[in-house]
Amino acid sequence: MAWFGADPGGANAFGVALLRANGSFESGVVSCADDAMKWLYEKAETILAAGIDAPLWWSSGKNGERNADLFIRGRLHEAGAKDVGGTVQSANSLRGAVLIQGVLLATALRRQWRELPITESHPKALLKAIWPQAPKVAPLWDKIARCYGLSGAPLESEREHERDALLAAVAAREGYQRKWTRDLARERSQSEQDPASLPWGPVSYWWPNS
Repeated sequence: MAWFGADPGGANAFGVALLRANGSFESGVVSCADDAMKWLYEKAETILAAGIDAPLWWSSGKNGERNADLFIRGRLHEAGAKDVGGTVQSANSLRGAVLIQGVLLATALRRQWRELPITESHPKALLKAIWPQAPKVAPLWDKIARCYGLSGAPLESEREHERDALLAAVAAREGYQRKWTRDLARERSQSEQDPASLPWGPVSYWWPNS
């Protein structure tokens, strides 16, 4: 049994990861949602939940802003993180690969496993919220591994897509095990789609409680 994570992107920039109950993991880089599903099938694992580093519902309001994004920006400001706006962008500002491939992956997962818990995640925002001053190299990975009980070769800056996919799997695990109980998907505004009623839904957005 394992948790699946993905960091959607373009050619050779689409991170995928499997996180097992003992903290061991596998990760890789593919090029699209179809490749990610093929990678997952080949692992022949029972998937308990999935995390995707991409917006999984949208807003028709100004700039496409969602309450979840506003909340996380606030947390990053409180933590003293830099480049908050560049880290947590509105959906209207994001590249197409993230928006399109993320939803296509969620759709493929939902088609294959109707009851699979799916959560949105934002690994870079998570790291800045917890370790706003941490460097991007080995010491940061050591902190991540200790905090989340990970066991495997370090995923340092040159393997950032894999690292973010693994942290998406961590978010899926933490939500599945109810270690994180704040679901930002339940804090939407009237301008936002309902994450519970989307064709690829329901989706959550688990975030640490403190």
